[in-house]
Amino acid sequence: MNLILETLIFICQLLWIFVKSTIRWILPTKYKSVRDEVCLITGAGSGIGRLMAMEFSKRGATMVLWDINESGNEETADMIKRRGGKAYAMTCDVSDREDVYKMAEKTRKIAGEVTILINNAGIVYGKDFQSTSDAEIERTIRVNSLAHFWTVRAFLSSMIDRDHGHIVTVASVMGLFANAGMTSYVSSKHAAVGFHNALELDLQSKKSYGVNTTLVCPYHIDTGMFKGLTLRFPDLIPPLKPEECVERVMHAVLTNQKMIAVPRAMYLAYNAATWMPQQALVLLGNFLGSDQAMDSFIPNRDYQLDTKIKD
Repeated sequence: MNLILETLIFICQLLWIFVKSTIRWILPTKYKSVRDEVCLITGAGSGIGRLMAMEFSKRGATMVLWDINESGNEETADMIKRRGGKAYAMTCDVSDREDVYKMAEKTRKIAGEVTILINNAGIVYGKDFQSTSDAEIERTIRVNSLAHFWTVRAFLSSMIDRDHGHIVTVASVMGLFANAGMTSYVSSKHAAVGFHNALELDLQSKKSYGVNTTLVCPYHIDTGMFKGLTLRFPDLIPPLKPEECVERVMHAVLTNQKMIAVPRAMYLAYNAATWMPQQALVLLGNFLGSDQAMDSFIPNRDYQLDTKIKD
């Protein structure tokens, strides 16, 4: 094809994408139905994982709940069942590849093929680089990053074969930029964001347009995971309420949005981080107190208090 003609077609297609995006932003969007979909959520035993499970169940989805916390996971399943929903609680260590594949087979036998996969499980140790042990670094990467590879590999083929599915990556704003005092966490979330973006391009290149993807990058959520984290101006951007975050996630998934940052101020922060000089970013962090935000972190999760995790 003539290069000039190709260029004109490219420009028209590009303009049309921007027009569609603008229309979608202005006009109210219709939610897609998830009734009878099989929705698997990792880290479903507490926090926003539990809240998302409740919301998807409310809309008629069959829930598959994975968590290493057996009691919390069973509690989530019981809450769903009491409201008339269908839920299967399965204890799974998503950092263990073989455990993921084993539980994936069990999921297929019990609930059928997974059509919505939400990678939500995550951990943080809240230590600076020098204070974090090798074992803690490795576990953070396995849970927050590598687990996404194993869960997606377990279920993606059937989604592609059916040209139907949705993969949701719950990452963090720390996957878009960095902060002091959480090197392993920041690294793991950057890896999760990179994995998600590359996966989406893989699906597009294979023309698997029926398999949707949504990247979720929330700010600090008030679930206790980052207990004690403080900024100099806490009222400027207060911690997210879990319900507020889940509302935004549900809207994004049900309207097939590709990426959201919560709250919206995080879009500005991310864009600023891409063009501001590094020294300016450091100065801003010092002014806001983000460079010392993790100094007051209070470990409160079992894994954070586990003295057996050592080199």
